[in-house]
Amino acid sequence: MVERQVHKPAASRVSKQAQPNPQGKAALPQLAELQQWRTAATPAADVETLLAHYLCGLLVLSADFRFKPRPGPTYHLYYRDQRWQLSLVAPAEWRPQRWSDYAASCMLRVDATWQINPAPDLVERPAVLDGLLAFEQAFRDRLRSAATLSSDLPHYERSLPYYQRVLASGLASSLEHAARGLQLEHHSGVRLLELSANKDGSLSLAEPDNGQATPALEQQ
Repeated sequence: MVERQVHKPAASRVSKQAQPNPQGKAALPQLAELQQWRTAATPAADVETLLAHYLCGLLVLSADFRFKPRPGPTYHLYYRDQRWQLSLVAPAEWRPQRWSDYAASCMLRVDATWQINPAPDLVERPAVLDGLLAFEQAFRDRLRSAATLSSDLPHYERSLPYYQRVLASGLASSLEHAARGLQLEHHSGVRLLELSANKDGSLSLAEPDNGQATPALEQQ
């Protein structure tokens, strides 16, 4: 199966370049989508969960896809030629060569955050593992340069394709709501890393939790 790809923004920061509505979608459906995310948003348990949801959300939104993800189904993340791709197709359904590109399964939550379950054998895919570690480092660098969490969130990114733009806005709304619940919305990115128990390097997309295919970031 061949999937069509779209241009994606840089992993570490979403581009601010002006671009017309790339898929011709009207504003009213997008407003309805955003209201759905705001209604479903729930406070995060702690700063580690908040950062986990931010990191996982940015990773998925950096991927190429041209379908509308919905809460519930499992999607699949691949890394090939230094590009991320979110797919409806599981690795077992691809030709065997695509196994080497497989990174994780992903599930959209009702509050626009994402659960990412890394492949249990990532050590056998060094290119994919390196891609995840590089994305994590770019995320840390992004946080360190953020004046406040609220100012850094992707509330509206004109450069993104329609579905990524709607999901990015939903993610930003959900995370801002969670940050307010923790009284963290005005903290700098540096301060958030300092407050996090994961500041010494355990903040990772690639490490399963106690041998399960669930990242340590996603503990609830």
